[in-house]
Amino acid sequence: MLNAKPAQIRALIETAGSRFVSVEFVKRTGELRRMLVNPARLGAHLRRDTGAKSESHVRGAETRKANNPHLLNVWDELADAPRTINLDTLTQIKIDGVHYQVN
Repeated sequence: MLNAKPAQIRALIETAGSRFVSVEFVKRTGELRRMLVNPARLGAHLRRDTGAKSESHVRGAETRKANNPHLLNVWDELADAPRTINLDTLTQIKIDGVHYQVN
């Protein structure tokens, strides 16, 4: 059982780098959602045209992260699209075969 704050959960997911992470959380509608995400792929997708982050992108990401520490933007591998995870409603994380139950 992992009893952690959103910042600690964010750090755990981000340690996976470009490896796949399975997450389970409760959506705003109350529906349980499972996703296979790649923490590093979202940034790569956003930089695909220029090869580098723009200054405005960096500032915007920092502002969103500061204003919404409970939200994590990720790349959903199965939907092939960006998604947002509410870290406050996360119930499970699986990284490299290790299961974490989040309380």
